[in-house]
Amino acid sequence: METNAWITLSGRQTVDGEDDNFELTTAGRYLKRDGRFYVSYEGSEITGYDNTTTTLKIKDDYVSMIRFENGGGASQMVFEANKQYTGIYRTPYGSLSVDVYTNEMRVDVDDSGGEVELDYFVQLNDSDPVRNNLHVYIRKVENQ
Repeated sequence: METNAWITLSGRQTVDGEDDNFELTTAGRYLKRDGRFYVSYEGSEITGYDNTTTTLKIKDDYVSMIRFENGGGASQMVFEANKQYTGIYRTPYGSLSVDVYTNEMRVDVDDSGGEVELDYFVQLNDSDPVRNNLHVYIRKVENQ
């Protein structure tokens, strides 16, 4: 059953030795279906993803992040420890080739919420890889 949740995203991106940190708490939805947990939330101007919906599909040692743009288009990144994923990343400014290499990940979710931690590199087109850390904290809110 789908339920409301508070989702806190915090992360760090390291480019040329400089860290850029962020933290955001937003309302979203949380559900379990077919042994997987799904977290979704709406993007905003603040996140740079206005008019988008982001969905995380979580299972044990696998996380996929899919971003749907209102009006069409979707982008996906897949995270599995010590594995590389290659795909297309669509932005409001065009599409890019993306390689994601996941160094480490920790998934600890259950019916009431939980946490996902990802340490990964992203390489867009032929640019230098950029290190990212993402922590997702999910707090289920009982429906009224």
